[in-house]
Amino acid sequence: MILARDIDPAHEQRLIAHLEAREQAYIERLRKLVDQNSGIDNPEGRLACLVQLEQVYKLLGFACERVVKPGGMVHLVARRPALGKAAADAPKILILGHFDTVYDANTTFLSFTREGQLLRGPGVGDMKGGLVVAQAALEAINAIGRLGEFDWVCVHNADEEVQSPTSRELIEQLAVGRDFCLDFEIGRKTGAVVRSRAGVGRYFISVHGKAAHAGMDHADGVNAIVGMAKIVEKLAALGDAKRGTTLNVGTIHGGTKRNIVPDLCKIEVDVRVLTTAEGERIDAEVRKICGEAPIANARVDIMGGIGRPPWQRNTESEALVFHFQHVARAFGVTLGAEDTGGGSDANFTAALGIPTIDGLGPIGEGPHTFEERIETHTIVERAKLVALAVLAWSRPPVLELN
Repeated sequence: MILARDIDPAHEQRLIAHLEAREQAYIERLRKLVDQNSGIDNPEGRLACLVQLEQVYKLLGFACERVVKPGGMVHLVARRPALGKAAADAPKILILGHFDTVYDANTTFLSFTREGQLLRGPGVGDMKGGLVVAQAALEAINAIGRLGEFDWVCVHNADEEVQSPTSRELIEQLAVGRDFCLDFEIGRKTGAVVRSRAGVGRYFISVHGKAAHAGMDHADGVNAIVGMAKIVEKLAALGDAKRGTTLNVGTIHGGTKRNIVPDLCKIEVDVRVLTTAEGERIDAEVRKICGEAPIANARVDIMGGIGRPPWQRNTESEALVFHFQHVARAFGVTLGAEDTGGGSDANFTAALGIPTIDGLGPIGEGPHTFEERIETHTIVERAKLVALAVLAWSRPPVLELN
């Protein structure tokens, strides 16, 4: 079990005062991030967000590294080791947060707006608001002179919204040996943090047929849409509500003209599973379905798989969540914890056995929609929670088995 250590009341008061005095500065920082589109089709925009994050880390004494990967992906790793005599025993913390969004460069949802106690905009919650919270918490710890008591590694990636294909290995490598991981995805609308997530899979399936004139040579054609329809029917039947398994055929594209037998049809499929075993079952079934020609003379291609392993509830992460709840209660906040079907990079660290907590970003609703929004005051509230929970954390004692 993770134990809480006492925080100097003077430090606590100074830390809280530091954060509360800077709320407007955090809002402006978030405005700048949100107003910069950073969709998957905008490498320049993603790099501009990376630079903004990098500037803050450098002011805090972090060493920053840009990790360049194929496809125009550039990820940021910021490190600051602990200082002084206690460095060898310093808590080792991993911070995660992505700066890409689901909104492409040509979206009509482009700008940050403030409406009373709500902040709106593309990525304001998922997860640029979380990035602001993470850096605000670090700045507050630094303001009371205690940042050097911890060993920090912060990873900010550019491809989370497409399942982190070029950053997963980086995240998993840097997670090794960390005492715990903090991920700053949007907080639940109830105010809860996240204690487990479904595993997520994506499949890209193509049926190749043969084009022909729909009237004169219809019998010579092989209708790829008809073939795909048979596959879609079988795929849809794989969902299992009792197991918490969903399979969603989200897009379908096929054909060129009404009077031409279509020679190509493509679909994209989203899968959510709660256990590793269920992920393996679904993957095998999908590949079996696609391994058989749905109609004569058709060919099926499949790409993808279960890209994010399930984050199942476990004692290590539960203990970390309990610690955050204990700290929250100390300043009058009831902090819930929820399980969610959405995936994140926290799936990777939790699957490695690293104690992990997610949903530490500001409280909000509507991620991935034009209604995305967060509650303004929760930027500072979440930063307080994170900073105080880190300061109060103690490494659990090593228990010897008799």
